[in-house]
Amino acid sequence: MSEPRPEHLREFAERVRALLGPFGSIAKAAKVLEIPENTLRRACAGRNEPQAPLLMALSTKLNVSMSYLLGLSDDPAVATPPNAEADPRLEFRRIPSLDAKVAAGSGAAVSIIAVDRMLAFPQWMLRKLAPPGAKLSFMRARGDSMRPLFGDGALLLVNESDASLSEAKDIYVFEQSGALRVKRLRLKANGDVIVLSENPGCDPEFLRASEAKRVKVLGRVVWWDDRL
Repeated sequence: MSEPRPEHLREFAERVRALLGPFGSIAKAAKVLEIPENTLRRACAGRNEPQAPLLMALSTKLNVSMSYLLGLSDDPAVATPPNAEADPRLEFRRIPSLDAKVAAGSGAAVSIIAVDRMLAFPQWMLRKLAPPGAKLSFMRARGDSMRPLFGDGALLLVNESDASLSEAKDIYVFEQSGALRVKRLRLKANGDVIVLSENPGCDPEFLRASEAKRVKVLGRVVWWDDRL
């Protein structure tokens, strides 16, 4: 006999199943929505607490509110129910998604970067990722040099308030010779910078201090997701 699920998980599962119904099968829905099939099956079974990446993917791709998915509103179009302040799951910050792709490779020419749309992101996650007041934006990765960490089309959350390099080899979005790139950057004591990929087939690059000074760091990547 299966273990009984908490009421909120049963309701979440019912709503997800109803939203996926028009696709005909979970397998087809997973392919169309670009969400792992196993993730959708567990959601439809109400096996786990709904996590932010899945909520964001379902909300964005199915055009429904997160409050509806969480069972806090019966209207799919309502973004925030009246008592949202009382529930920490519904504290969201709207972050600009820039019309820009950052190359996980040799780089792509930079055109004018405009705000494409605004995306909601859970405040409880932001508190762990960036300090209060940080300037944040979403961008898209292009290319596969950062695989297996993230791949082509991954959604990147960039803290534009953190553009200081260190020896920690953090991941940064930067502009080099008119191209936007995303890589691990390691600052050496003499001012040189090592540019590192995750893909073992990509060789590291070395920038002398004089060349590194001409690189404009736009911000540190603090979160990413390949499914959104």
